[in-house]
Amino acid sequence: MQTLETSPGGTRERILTLLLHAPAPLSIPALAAQLGISRNATHQHIGGLERNGMVERAEQISTRGRPSQGFRLSEAGTAFFPRQYALLARNLIAELARHLGPEALPQAMARIGRDIAGQLQPRIAEGGAALPSIAALLRELGYEAHLADAGGDEIEAHNCVFHDLAMRDPAICAVDLALLGSLSGRRIEHLSCMARGERSCRFAFGVKDGGSDPSA
Repeated sequence: MQTLETSPGGTRERILTLLLHAPAPLSIPALAAQLGISRNATHQHIGGLERNGMVERAEQISTRGRPSQGFRLSEAGTAFFPRQYALLARNLIAELARHLGPEALPQAMARIGRDIAGQLQPRIAEGGAALPSIAALLRELGYEAHLADAGGDEIEAHNCVFHDLAMRDPAICAVDLALLGSLSGRRIEHLSCMARGERSCRFAFGVKDGGSDPSA
């Protein structure tokens, strides 16, 4: 679980939990009553959570007096709570391997990499700026990636967003290889790989690909 500007179990985390379990948006008076703190204090906490993008304003809540502003979790607030994407991904890949067979799994992963590249391709600069923009895009995707040599023909990543999956089945690496090959239009050599026990994943960008699989 992510940490907030409070200690574990603090007021802001309690607010997120209350909003998570609430069947409808909650007002500041309703939250204050459940938290056992003043409305002013609750307003300050909600303001902080709203600035951080964790909560958002919802519809007005009718009361006996003036309507009160309702608040609910934002998408980021919902993501604060643990999710088991890795568990689902492992089982999806295992099911895919059973249906396709282990020999066809790398080809399926490469197709996924090319599909992702197709979605991201408009954001890649042309010519000599292509590799720096690819490295920047990888950082946006969660990789600690940078150009690894002065000539700019290698990219090194010190983490892998698919690390747990790749440790179980190296076929997952075909996603990265096809992604980089398709984005650059160049042949990719996988110089080092964390799934092989090496300290980083390092990719060399070769000559322009002539139409064969750029991840080869």
